[in-house]
Amino acid sequence: MSELGCLGLLNGGGGKDSPVAEPVFCSLLCRAAPKYGLRVIIFTPEGVSEDGRTVSGFIRTGEEWRAVTSAAPDIVYNRMFCRSPEERRRTSRALNALASSLAWSRGLPDKWKVHEILQQNRRASVLLPETKRYDGSRGLELMLAEREDGVFLKPRAGTHGRRTLHAAAWEAAPGGLLARGRDGQNREIIRGFEDRGRGLEWIDRFIGGQGFIMQPFLQLSGSGGQPFDVRVLMQKNGGGRWTLAGMAVRLGPRGSLTSNLHGGGTAVHPSSFLRKQYGGAAADILRELTLTAAFLPPLLEAGCGRLGELGLDFGIDTGGRIWLLEANSKPGRSAFMLTGDQDAARRSAENPLSYARYLLLTRRRSPCTAAGGYGLSGKLISMVPKEDS
Repeated sequence: MSELGCLGLLNGGGGKDSPVAEPVFCSLLCRAAPKYGLRVIIFTPEGVSEDGRTVSGFIRTGEEWRAVTSAAPDIVYNRMFCRSPEERRRTSRALNALASSLAWSRGLPDKWKVHEILQQNRRASVLLPETKRYDGSRGLELMLAEREDGVFLKPRAGTHGRRTLHAAAWEAAPGGLLARGRDGQNREIIRGFEDRGRGLEWIDRFIGGQGFIMQPFLQLSGSGGQPFDVRVLMQKNGGGRWTLAGMAVRLGPRGSLTSNLHGGGTAVHPSSFLRKQYGGAAADILRELTLTAAFLPPLLEAGCGRLGELGLDFGIDTGGRIWLLEANSKPGRSAFMLTGDQDAARRSAENPLSYARYLLLTRRRSPCTAAGGYGLSGKLISMVPKEDS
C-alpha cells in the first residue's frame, strides 16, 4: 500500500527501559502502520520545533527505537497526560506550533463539565451518581450526613486514580472521620480523626483549592471483596463510525479504594466474572453495557466536538444496577493484555490507524477539512489539550 501520510503520537516521554511512554501500545501502533499506508513517529512537546515545521522523536525499526527528526506529521494523536501547569504550557505551545497538522481527536473537558453534558439527557442521567462540586468543608459535611457509606471525592481533572479520597464516619471513634485514598504519586493514604472538624480541615488542605467533585460512595466490590469496574473501549473505525474495541473487568487489590490498574489492580474477562457475581442476570448486564457504551460517544461528541476514542468505566452494584463512573478520551488499553484478549489488544492499536487514514482521505476529498484544525463538519477542533478524566 502506498504511503498516505505520517501519524505523530504526542506523549510525555519514556523512562530507563524505553525512550517512549506506553512502549507496548506504541510498538503495536508502529508495526501495524504500514498496513494502513501510514508511518508513525513518537514525540514529546520538547521535540516540536518553534516554527512547527519539524519534530524530533522516535520511530520503530525492527525491535529497536531510533531517534529521528522528521517533517511535521500530517495528523497528531495527542496522548499527553499533563500533571503540572508547566507541562500543560509546553504541550499547548507544541500543539499550537503544529496548527497545520490535522487533529486526530480532541479531549473531553473535566469531570464536572462531562457530568453537566450527560445530565441533560434523560437516558444518560440515570447512569450518573449524584455529583456535586466541592466548595468547602460545609458542603462535604452536609453530604456526609446524608450518606451512610460516606462520600467519594476526586479531582475534576485527575487521572489514574490519583488524589482520590473516601471520607466516612470512623467506627473506631464515634463522631470522628476516616479518610482513605491515594496521593498525587498514587500512594495509599489512611488518616483517622477523632474530631470530625479536624478531619474536614485536613481534607480541605489536601484538596488545596484544586477543583474536586463529590459523589456518594458506591459499594462496587465483588464477592471476594475486591473493588471492580468494567472498562469498555469505544473507538472510531476506518469508516469514521464508533465501534466496541474491547471490554474488561478491572479488579483492585482486596480492601483498596479503586480498581484502577495504576493503583495495583489487574484485569479479567467480563463474561466469566459477571456470571460468578450475578448468575443468570450476567447476560442481561453485558447486553446493557454494550448498548449503553454505544449510546454515549455520540452524545459526548455533540457536547464536546469530534472524538476518536473513549474509555468508559462502569460500576455495577450488588443489585446489578449500572453506573457510569468515568469517561476518558485518552484511555489506556493494558487491560486487554492482562486478560489475554489478543483480538481486543490488536483492535485497540489498529483502530486509531484506520481512523487516521479515514480522516486523511476525507480531508483530501473535502475542502472544509483542508486546514489542519478542522473536523469533518468544518467545526474547529482544537488540539490544545483539555483536562482529561
